[in-house]
Amino acid sequence: MTRSRRRTVSPPAVLSRDARVAGGGYSANLTPDENTGIGSWSEETFVRALRTGRHMGVSRPILPPMPWGAFRNFSDEDLRSIYAYLKTVPPVKNRVPEPLPPPVE
Repeated sequence: MTRSRRRTVSPPAVLSRDARVAGGGYSANLTPDENTGIGSWSEETFVRALRTGRHMGVSRPILPPMPWGAFRNFSDEDLRSIYAYLKTVPPVKNRVPEPLPPPVE
């Protein structure tokens, strides 16, 4: 019986080319965990983040792989429904690394 070996890859290696060009982001914790997810976000904060492309609607840009631009033109009702659904997902404590700066050429 042959055992397969799991290969681990450092996070920057798995980012898309576009993410590496623009700086690297990591998939956000969208669960309702209070400390590492969106548990402390209000519905208004969530909607503003997807409309503006800014973390919590006011700070750093939301980077790839989050396709926030695909959501910015959703209706308020649709965005509130997504928020309501995400609040029903079991919370997961998962601190996401800070975004990577763009590569220096």
